[in-house]
Amino acid sequence: RSFHGNNRLLTSQIVSYYESINQCKKELPEYFNFASDVLDEWARLEKVAGSKPANPAFWWVSDEGEEVRWSFEELGSLSRKAANVLCEACALQRGDRVIAVLPRVPEWWLLNVAC
Repeated sequence: RSFHGNNRLLTSQIVSYYESINQCKKELPEYFNFASDVLDEWARLEKVAGSKPANPAFWWVSDEGEEVRWSFEELGSLSRKAANVLCEACALQRGDRVIAVLPRVPEWWLLNVAC
């Protein structure tokens, strides 16, 4: 079963971008940030495609069958909010170390992206 439906154009754009990096046709960024370089780029490409609902960037199913689905835009937005909480309320700064002791629930993934 296909999770991404017929959205091959979006996938091919991302794959061709990374293939061009592997073939040294594009420079690697000096600093790589998964949230901005990947999530935000996929969210932007989904907006450009526009006519179809967004593919889930995150799809979590509990043992009881509860589902959480976030688009790339939602995952980016929620992780930015989590990062703001860590920076403001917890006074964390770039380079600080964080350990999150949680089961593999959606919030665990948000914290990882936020960090």
